[in-house]
Amino acid sequence: MTTFTTRRATIEDVEALVQLRLQLFRETGELRDDAPLPEVIETTRAYFQEHLPTGQFLVWVAEVPQQIIGTSGLIFLEKPPTARIQREAYIMNMYTVPEWQRKGVASALLQEIIDYVRTTPARRIWLRTTEPGRRLYEKHGFVPTRDELELSLQR
Repeated sequence: MTTFTTRRATIEDVEALVQLRLQLFRETGELRDDAPLPEVIETTRAYFQEHLPTGQFLVWVAEVPQQIIGTSGLIFLEKPPTARIQREAYIMNMYTVPEWQRKGVASALLQEIIDYVRTTPARRIWLRTTEPGRRLYEKHGFVPTRDELELSLQR
C-alpha cells in the first residue's frame, strides 16, 4: 500500500481544497441537490484565495503522488480574555476521501494541528464533529463540553 505524507497547504492547492470541501458537504448533508453550486464553489474558492496566504485559515493536507486524500483546517479566534483563555483554535474541514478512511490519515492531520497549536498562545482547541468522527477526537484527548446554541439569521 502507498503511504501518504502531510504538509501545510499552499495557494496552489485551492482547487483541490474546494473539491474536498464540496465532498465533505455532500457526505454530511450540508450540500443539497438544490444548492446553488456555482455560488458555493466561487465563494469557497475566494475564501481560500484570500485567507490561505495570510494565515487566517491554515490547512494541512495528506497526499499520495498526484492526489490530496485528506484535509484539515484551522482558524484562531481572539476573544476578550477570561481568567484562563483568550485565544482559541477551531478545527474545521476535517475530511478524508472514502478510500483512505480508517488508514490513519485523519489522525495524522489532527496531530499536525495539535502540534502546531501547541506552538501558539492558544490554550483551547475545539470543534464540532459528526458521530462517526467522535472516536478519532476522543482518541486524541478531546472531551465533550456543554452544548452550544446557534442563531441563524435569514437574509
